[in-house]
Amino acid sequence: MGSRLTNAHIHAASKRFKRTLSRFGNDTGGNIALIFGLSAVMIFTALGAGLDLSRAYLARQKLSQVATLACQYASRSTILDTLTSGTGSAYASQVTSYITTAWQNQNVNLNQTNGSPFTYAQGGAANVSLSASVPTTFMQIAGFTAIPIQAQSHCYDTPSAAHQPVPDSSQTVINEGFEATPNGTVNGWTSYLPNGSTGTQATATGWSSAAGYTGSNGTQWHITGYCLEQDQAGNIKSSVPDGNYSIELDCDRGDGSGKGANSSISAVNYLSAGSYELRYYYASRVSYSSYDPTYLCGSAASDLSWANSTSWSGAVGNTYTGSRTNQVNVYLDFSSSNTAAPPTHTTLDGVTLAGSNLIDMCVYGPNWIQRSVTINVTTPGYYWLTFAADGSGDSLGGQLDAIQLCRVSCTGSVQDNFTKAWAASSLLFEDTFESPTYTFSWGATSNTSGNVNNSVGASSFWTVAGSGWANAPTNQLPYWNSGCPQGTQCVQLGWNSNSLISNSFLFVPGYYQVSYKYQSQALFSSGVSNCSTSPVTSTTLPTGSGIGTLWNNSFSFLFANYDTNAVAMLMSNGQMASTPNTGNSLGSTTSYTNPSGTVTTTAAYPPNSTVSPTTVSLLDVCRYSSTAQTRTATVFIAKPGWYWLTLAALGTSDSYGGIVDDVKITALGSPYMSSPPSGAVTIPVPSPQPGSTIAYTGFTITADPLAP
Repeated sequence: MGSRLTNAHIHAASKRFKRTLSRFGNDTGGNIALIFGLSAVMIFTALGAGLDLSRAYLARQKLSQVATLACQYASRSTILDTLTSGTGSAYASQVTSYITTAWQNQNVNLNQTNGSPFTYAQGGAANVSLSASVPTTFMQIAGFTAIPIQAQSHCYDTPSAAHQPVPDSSQTVINEGFEATPNGTVNGWTSYLPNGSTGTQATATGWSSAAGYTGSNGTQWHITGYCLEQDQAGNIKSSVPDGNYSIELDCDRGDGSGKGANSSISAVNYLSAGSYELRYYYASRVSYSSYDPTYLCGSAASDLSWANSTSWSGAVGNTYTGSRTNQVNVYLDFSSSNTAAPPTHTTLDGVTLAGSNLIDMCVYGPNWIQRSVTINVTTPGYYWLTFAADGSGDSLGGQLDAIQLCRVSCTGSVQDNFTKAWAASSLLFEDTFESPTYTFSWGATSNTSGNVNNSVGASSFWTVAGSGWANAPTNQLPYWNSGCPQGTQCVQLGWNSNSLISNSFLFVPGYYQVSYKYQSQALFSSGVSNCSTSPVTSTTLPTGSGIGTLWNNSFSFLFANYDTNAVAMLMSNGQMASTPNTGNSLGSTTSYTNPSGTVTTTAAYPPNSTVSPTTVSLLDVCRYSSTAQTRTATVFIAKPGWYWLTLAALGTSDSYGGIVDDVKITALGSPYMSSPPSGAVTIPVPSPQPGSTIAYTGFTITADPLAP
């Protein structure tokens, strides 16, 4: 502590003080008395400070003895044996308890002010650090009421190999079906509180070192927030993947408000370096009509940032306007020990719950789906696995069941989540442009006041209710009722300007076929090239011009450029290209919503771009065909999301163009179908790219593995 007072120092100071008193007694002059009077306070304070410092020195010696004894205790083989089971919390708890006992035995008679006197890095160094404050007596005159003291002792750099923590040798680290017998059910459900009791509570509770729920296989789950709700099969879902119970983390709040009921559950395990697989089942509790029958899950928050529909129905048939009420997030976080609390995050509705490193999430799934996450642990140690409810806190949330964390991989195949309603080769969408019906004046075969916003086609899902195709750059194009490739009505792309029509569809990962019927409006005898072959390799258009006739009237002569009939079919992810908006009045300029969220009449990332393959995929180009053709393309979707199908006129903008009819979308099958179609075009998606590596502290995951 720098300069320290000892008994010798105190004795010498006492002798000097006696000589000063003797001199004062023999001196009859006033000066000596005055000087002594002025300096007496300083002398007594200095002498008292030495006594205060001496007491502090002796107290520090006791702290040092306690720290040394604690390190000796922490290094004992019998104490280190508690590490071999992989439960370092017992080890840390024993050493901390010993420090408390030694502190009392050494008669320190001070309060230990370090909240974590023993620190232990998993598989690494152990240290003891003690601190206290010694109250002063004489130094209070100078404003010092206490002297802080500290003592440290380094126990070891690493424990011996025999005492390194080792995980359970079984293949399965966690196997949780939430089948532990409930303490009592109310209408088929039981709520477990963070302290392990059952019931409801009005306010959220932070992380507790005590387990709130212990599974039938012994896994201890720490509850943060309000509660873990255990639901009997038939209460929320008619059946559950494992046993008789599933759980929900958006549970009832005790004040009856129905708000702020999001919670999380966390379990800690020691994971050695290597590969792991996390599997779990998820299902929505309430239905969103905009999403049915798809599932919406991803590896990153950005994957589902667009999923903010507020149109859903509650379990009792009431209509609500909350968004993301079914959301469940999954987190994995490295921990210095299994006694340290996991890091936290804040939910969308403002509740602080456990979990920081998001590794998976689900927003919607009308039926039970199984998720699989591939994890590679690079730093052995303790890890918190956390499941947390998010979105609207309203006591209606996503369901969870059959959680497994396995070394390398779990046994058995992963459930194929491709929507069961979409059987192979099932027609999902078709628009023949027969509705609305347009009337035509005598002698005319087209109505140039067509509004494809009102053409919704035939589909039981996907398209937003009441909306049809977006039309740009203006909401107006010709409808024809003569010579159409199918039925009695078709549309022309290209009239007073080159136009495009776009429609949005909600896809899950898988293979799909998109098709349309095409016919050239202007027929030429030569100088033109035919439609492209698949896959499309060129958008080169024919050059020159000539005299031709209308496809449905050989007596109507015209003069046009040879490229006037060209049409392209394209597809883009809704987060990567500008999307034309529907609902514009007839003849008005069309606005675009850009990926940034801005709305302008100029597309920042045009949906009809044929030169930006990283944003928009070109599926087909038809330059010319004197007869009707069915054009098809196969696409592969790698992430759930809204995708825009666009049919756009190319070439010279004049009064002629390509004729389009009968647009279809057909489901071909899962990403893991036994015989995937060849030549499929993979539609670009936002990062993280499927199959890429996402790194966190101590581990990595593989993004969007598209189970199974």
